[in-house]
Amino acid sequence: MSERAVLFGRNKTLVGILTEPDFPPDPSLPAVVLFNGGLIHRVGPSRVYVKLARRLARMGFVVLRFDLSGIGDSSARLDNLPFEQSVPDDAQQALDYLARTRGIKRFITAGHCAGSLHAFRVAMQDNRVASVILINSEGGEDSWKAYDRRRKTSRYYENYYGKGALTSSDKWKKFFTGRANYRSIARNVVQNILWNKVLTLSFRVKNAVTGRRRATQYGAQIKAIVEGMHALAQRNTPILIVYSQGSSGLQRTQLLVGSELHELSAAEKLKLEIIPQADHTFTLLASQEKLAQIVESWCSAFNPESAVSPAY
Repeated sequence: MSERAVLFGRNKTLVGILTEPDFPPDPSLPAVVLFNGGLIHRVGPSRVYVKLARRLARMGFVVLRFDLSGIGDSSARLDNLPFEQSVPDDAQQALDYLARTRGIKRFITAGHCAGSLHAFRVAMQDNRVASVILINSEGGEDSWKAYDRRRKTSRYYENYYGKGALTSSDKWKKFFTGRANYRSIARNVVQNILWNKVLTLSFRVKNAVTGRRRATQYGAQIKAIVEGMHALAQRNTPILIVYSQGSSGLQRTQLLVGSELHELSAAEKLKLEIIPQADHTFTLLASQEKLAQIVESWCSAFNPESAVSPAY
């Protein structure tokens, strides 16, 4: 496996890391292109892009993880092209670079969070994309963002007081000797744990009851996603969707397009994988390993003779 920095694009402004196998790559294999997850540069959340690239390269794949214009080391564009137009243009330049320099004709687009949306849109626009990997796709209107924030806040304080404080002898001593901040403890338990739990439960119940109405309210957005999924299915471009267990993105996806996921999954055009005990950015090494195994297994279908690499 080898890695090197590359500068490409029509104006040589896009920066990426090209990871390749030690042996000459098979140009019939698709290359894997990883898109920035939000504003995180090309290493990906918790450096998972680095680990994925190296493992896939050992399986024989060429992998490019690069920074979109204005992110990481890639220069900002000078043409004032809107972001929703500059991303597919950057992606096109990345695919063209691999086609020109490596003779590769097919691609697997992948990304985490916002990067998954880029990967999905590029796949819909470019017939050279052979598969899409969507990792922890998030998004949604302000109410979903507020719900996710309350849910994470509640979980943080619940873990702090439930696992951290209750098992600490020093904190118990402070509590019983009057050295603890009782007002702060009460506020956190009542407001940040109990009240946030009430609000998040209310939100889930409300969305379960009004799910069909919400699907109508956001009809244009949902219609575009559903049509895109079916278009990729008809083109025999399978989709892998990976979510951390309990992700609000997973809840929203299941609520709004759950029937489509089931239909495409039954037709073997889509696969949904859920990683237990993983947070949004795969902080735990165990969740990073599980993600790598899922992606390796998915990509091995494009190269059945490759051996899955050992644990990183």
